[in-house]
Amino acid sequence: MLFSTMLASVALPILAAATPIDLERRAGGPAIVPLAANCTLMNPLPHASQHPGNGTISGYVPSSSFSASKVYSWYIPQPDFLTREARWSNCIEQCNGYSGCVSAYMAYNAPLPKGWLGLPGGELEVGCFMYNRTLTPLDFVAATEGQYVNATAGNVYCPKTASASATASSNASAAKSTGTTKKKPVKVVA
Repeated sequence: MLFSTMLASVALPILAAATPIDLERRAGGPAIVPLAANCTLMNPLPHASQHPGNGTISGYVPSSSFSASKVYSWYIPQPDFLTREARWSNCIEQCNGYSGCVSAYMAYNAPLPKGWLGLPGGELEVGCFMYNRTLTPLDFVAATEGQYVNATAGNVYCPKTASASATASSNASAAKSTGTTKKKPVKVVA
């Protein structure tokens, strides 16, 4: 009897601690939404036309005046276990999944801002920055030596299909005739 009482007093807390509990969903980063086949990704980095594909450029960062257009960003400690291409794919597809995001910029050795998640800041990390405005080569400035290296940027352009344009046109005509208008949020559609 004493043995079973001792066993129960030891086993029950262990079993209770190991029992899974339902957790409520928490807020997280934007959903990763792959680019549709009709979407084009244009690299706006200075001198990017001299590099095939999603060539990387070191030493450029979007200017501080462009920072007001930033809608989301994340940082990942280095070294990173993913390839640069895989990490960039994650960054641009998250932009595609974030309503209003039309361009993204990713670089290694991006300094962590002071106070980010309660940290002192300054650590060099992989950073992805998403914007609600199209980046152009004129939006970039020279970065501090050794920072923002292996940078990649992209503007997402997804043309509307003919059927979507026709539907929008017929909706606009109907709205004019009834005197009402429907406003839809701007979203990058994949």
